[in-house]
Amino acid sequence: MPGLSSLLDMIFPPRCVVCQRVGAMVCASCLSSMQPPAAPICVRCGETIHVTSGSASSLCADCANGRGPKHLDGVRVAAIYTGAVRPAVLALKFRGQRRVAECLAPLMIAAFQSDIHSADMVIPVPLHASRRRERGYNQAELLARAFAASQGLPVRTDVLVRARATEAQTHLSQVERRRNVAGAFALSGPMAVKMIAGRRIVLVDDVTTTGSTLDAAADPLRAAGAASVWGLAFARPLAGGSDAGDAP
Repeated sequence: MPGLSSLLDMIFPPRCVVCQRVGAMVCASCLSSMQPPAAPICVRCGETIHVTSGSASSLCADCANGRGPKHLDGVRVAAIYTGAVRPAVLALKFRGQRRVAECLAPLMIAAFQSDIHSADMVIPVPLHASRRRERGYNQAELLARAFAASQGLPVRTDVLVRARATEAQTHLSQVERRRNVAGAFALSGPMAVKMIAGRRIVLVDDVTTTGSTLDAAADPLRAAGAASVWGLAFARPLAGGSDAGDAP
């Protein structure tokens, strides 16, 4: 017997949130147009390295100069925040289209398998309680659950909390972003330390720009003795581009 969502799809076929084609929340054509960051990418932050003549480095300029993630083992991203990615993310994040996460999450698998390879648990970057009440859900959690299910990994939403509300990151500089989210995350309590110690963790977010939010979320996890903490985001803007991301 088909489930409720399947029955609703039969009566009201879903339309692609990008191109409005009938059949899926994000159609195969729009999904296929979503491209990962171009190689070579920085081994720390995952951003494309702009190689100049005669130079070869595994780090981007920011990471080489110490401005990259400090608490993360690295960041990997599934797609560049351009073209079809932008309306898909906005539909998920601001228009209540929760099922978009099920379409986007499979694109995160390649980014995970490229360098992260394995994990003990997946933790979505939490929203502040006030923002979650306002939105009604956490888009990072929807992506994390869909991604984790594909890899047979547990999702923990009970170990990390957003201890204070933060300003939207979109129009802040790199330095301002780090200052804005510094100390914004904390473990939920003493039991969380036992759950985290010695574990390999993947932090999931929808969009990252500088990695500041992911890095701030990794801070208490590393302090609790996590064996590794990787950031995994669905999208990242091109360098210098506008975005909806690193916003709460």
